[in-house]
Amino acid sequence: MKIDQNKPLNTTPSRNSERTTSTPTAGTERSNTDNVTINPLAAKLSQIEQSPKPTFDAGRVESLKKAISEGRFTVRTEAIAGKIIQSAQELLGK
Repeated sequence: MKIDQNKPLNTTPSRNSERTTSTPTAGTERSNTDNVTINPLAAKLSQIEQSPKPTFDAGRVESLKKAISEGRFTVRTEAIAGKIIQSAQELLGK
């Protein structure tokens, strides 16, 4: 599309962009209350997000880095799997 720079820009709003407000007519009055239901999982997530964050332990991180680099660190897959299952059960409310 080519822009014609000799033609002035149309700065008046189009009919579709005008905002209109309507007032309720007899028999169509709106209620001022809304009902909202929050999914229990969303409520739990919100609770987790608002909980205090654990502190960062730089010493622990350094000791883990050293153990990994020296080949002394072992992954306990059973413990990790157990924690994942426990976390999933808590989120599902079981």
